[in-house]
Amino acid sequence: MSTRTKALLAILLATLLWSTAGLSKIVVRTFDPYFAGFLRFFVATLVILPFFLKEKINGRAIFRDLVPLSLLGTGNLLFYYLGLQTSTANAATLIYAGVPLVTALIAHYVINERLTARKLIGIMTCLVGVFVVAALPILERRESVSGDLTGNIFFVLAVLVWSLYIIGSRRATTTQQYSPLQVSSITIFTTCVVFFITSLFSFRSSYLISLQQPSMILLVVHLGVFVTVATFTLYQWAIKHSSATTASYATYAGPVVSVAINVIVLGETITSGFVAGALIIFTGLMIVSGKSLFAQARS
Repeated sequence: MSTRTKALLAILLATLLWSTAGLSKIVVRTFDPYFAGFLRFFVATLVILPFFLKEKINGRAIFRDLVPLSLLGTGNLLFYYLGLQTSTANAATLIYAGVPLVTALIAHYVINERLTARKLIGIMTCLVGVFVVAALPILERRESVSGDLTGNIFFVLAVLVWSLYIIGSRRATTTQQYSPLQVSSITIFTTCVVFFITSLFSFRSSYLISLQQPSMILLVVHLGVFVTVATFTLYQWAIKHSSATTASYATYAGPVVSVAINVIVLGETITSGFVAGALIIFTGLMIVSGKSLFAQARS
């Protein structure tokens, strides 16, 4: 099995785990976005710290190279949680489907990854679908799947900073020779610290009561271990051994599983406008990938 095939399998596994990230909406319903983010990344910090301490560490270089990059990852999570407060997990899922396309555009100009005419057509098609989903609160007059326009704008901002994070991670693991574990760890540590500081201004004593619920504890542990540590590490490994654009394909399979989970667990509904936006997005993804994704898997 080639390294590229292993990278694609890592992307697929990360996608399946990330598909449950919409369950964060349950946490955001109980806690503010800052404390919810802190809980998730505090658990992740406890899990990944022992492995990080075994790495060869140049503290000054890491602070110079990886902390600024990690702030992009933190910004992605912050915008995502802010969006979940008013919008829906389904809307987030489809708007995030624009990540491979935004990444391809930025990577072409920043790190000179190849951008073909077919990819460009697919990018524009998919972005139309993303904007349709983002504007659904206006088009559908606030039907349940649409969420809130402000929340969807936060999701779009999250996609932009996440795409920049992917490209920066590619540079960190290939040019600067940081390990995927180092990049993942610093991102997790930085995000934990930022959310801890911001949560100091929004913390409520009632949160302690909610944290005593076994179901909430299990959900936070799941988000911290499987949706954060496992996915970040797999994703960074895939970025190192493929390309920024290929790694961003993690959002290709995600919407199918994510929407199913969001409908079953969160009780969200699917409207005709949402389906139309989804079809436009997947048409764009089909144009971009064509047979290349499967050809890569066989190489």
